[in-house]
Amino acid sequence: MLWYRLVLACGWIVAVATLLAAQEGTQNPPPMQEFKWPTNIAGKGVQEWLKEVDDPDPGKREMALNTLPAFGPDAIKICSRKIVERMRNEKDPSVRMAAYRAAVMLGLDDRDWKDAITILANAVDQGVPGSQTRLAAVQALAAIGPRAESAVSVLTGVVCQDPSYAIRQAVANALGRVGGNETYGPNVRALNRLAGTLASDVAAAVRLEALQSLVLLGPPWTGRRNNSKDPPPIDWKQAAYVADRMRERLQSPKGKSGELDPQIEIWVRVVLMRFDPKEIGDTHLNAIAKHLSSPELGPRLQALQALSLFGEQAAGGKRLDAVVQLLPPDSLTDLNTINPVELNLVLGCLVAMGKEAQGVLPTLEKLEKTFEKLRDKRMQEEDFKQALKNLGPKQTREQLIASLPEEQLRLAVAQAIKYIRKPELRFSEVPMGKTP
Repeated sequence: MLWYRLVLACGWIVAVATLLAAQEGTQNPPPMQEFKWPTNIAGKGVQEWLKEVDDPDPGKREMALNTLPAFGPDAIKICSRKIVERMRNEKDPSVRMAAYRAAVMLGLDDRDWKDAITILANAVDQGVPGSQTRLAAVQALAAIGPRAESAVSVLTGVVCQDPSYAIRQAVANALGRVGGNETYGPNVRALNRLAGTLASDVAAAVRLEALQSLVLLGPPWTGRRNNSKDPPPIDWKQAAYVADRMRERLQSPKGKSGELDPQIEIWVRVVLMRFDPKEIGDTHLNAIAKHLSSPELGPRLQALQALSLFGEQAAGGKRLDAVVQLLPPDSLTDLNTINPVELNLVLGCLVAMGKEAQGVLPTLEKLEKTFEKLRDKRMQEEDFKQALKNLGPKQTREQLIASLPEEQLRLAVAQAIKYIRKPELRFSEVPMGKTP
């Protein structure tokens, strides 16, 4: 649960700042109109589109399947069985892929999910290596999520040796989504295939996807979850297999090479600490933090995300200072010199460090003032004044100000200050979902 909350909290700064930017200054925003799904698209209702799913023309069948999800949840019972039939019987690969997409985008009736998952699993297992339909079937299973756990046996089979790295990457992603059972915990077979095969794939994209799925799933449990909100104890004996594979990736035994990609090396260390808490400490955290000084943006971004997962533990040694070094100077005069993605990750990392980052508050307060000054300067420019004159009937001056990038960055910094000053607010204000 803690890991899941930290992952959410790291991205929360951006979401809250965006929300505030949209609402800033609107004391009584107009009520949002209830969204209504269409009952007619291009002059045809759902029943008429459903008939075209069986049209002799494959182009019309594909168009119909692509259109059905736009009718929304009320169309599920009407369309479900027909979509599954098309998934099973369609000969044209393009139309079959459209049926896969329709199933996951619209959803299916409960009675039809088992058949749909079986069809997709067979498409993965028996599909042509490297084909787009095989890829689409893997992606559909990933979109279905834990409901498709029965497909783990197929996703850990021959498809892991597919010649297409894009398919192997999709498999690594899918195992992280379908392998998390809410009652029994992470699927051990999925964990072992991710750690033993996909995390050492020749393609960096596959390795990275496998590692991120391992972080998402976490270590296996010793038994089933009862009525308690907390999961059962971790099965550390089973988890040791994953941890050992990560150690192998970090070592360079004779005749072999360890992980050479710096971005992936970061996540190998994260997975190792995730599956063996005895490894959590300065050795790996410092090794991750050293990438904060990389001249390349990629390793810096990955290091910031990784450190955020360890909360206050990540602030030890010189790691907090290394994160702070990535903040823009308070003498900033041009937004073009900063990367907003990196800045938001820096703020998220500081928020995750909680009370350990409270010494940085004066620096952040100066940065907030800097963005405020840049915002005020922008408001004196002719472009802003002209936009102010051209406001629409439903627009306000405050909304226009809130749309300025300087103001959005100021709000992001302000939110970081708020959560660092009162760390308990991080989780109380984050809308929590279900634990994977």
